[in-house]
Amino acid sequence: MKPSEAPLWKKSMLQRLDYTSITDFLYEISENGDCFGYDGGDEGYYQEYKEQFDELSVGAFSLLDALEEYDVAENWDDMTVALLGYQEMVLGYDAVETDYFAMANPYFEDLAVEEAKTRLMRLTKSELIRIFRSVMSVLVMFFDIKAAHDCLTSIVQELNERSAIFARKDEEINRLYEDLTGRNAEQFDAIVSRLPQRMWVE
Repeated sequence: MKPSEAPLWKKSMLQRLDYTSITDFLYEISENGDCFGYDGGDEGYYQEYKEQFDELSVGAFSLLDALEEYDVAENWDDMTVALLGYQEMVLGYDAVETDYFAMANPYFEDLAVEEAKTRLMRLTKSELIRIFRSVMSVLVMFFDIKAAHDCLTSIVQELNERSAIFARKDEEINRLYEDLTGRNAEQFDAIVSRLPQRMWVE
């Protein structure tokens, strides 16, 4: 299992909507599962959630097929920029305010939107509506799958980390026990078992 490279809660949902980023995210999700349900060999808690990973993998492959349609792929970036604006914002850091601020001139964002609109206007109305419907449908389903995948991978990571901590503690306890008892562990256990119960209370 690979953790999400860019979880939704670390970035704005309106960032990285370009065609390449979306397909990269979908490939990442599809690789964490198997459309045919085969065992990928991953250990830990991944196996307990494998069916969910497989379902997300199937959904990611379906969206990839939809994105590979020629007119959708060709017009994807124009659609997202024209409808949502240019979202890749350049940030600078203000040491006085101890906060980030936008460095990009809004003029260039408007210019990008106008250019995208100009290219889209070359399409017929029926093409525009059909492609717009496809883009919006893929976006809605993508965010649904992406959010589920991010949550699932973080849950499995957390469980695996906790399991590893418990395993290390168990090893340390066993090591300390062996250090205390040494070769006479059985004799030590026998002595402890013969101690009066009232000694544990006192």
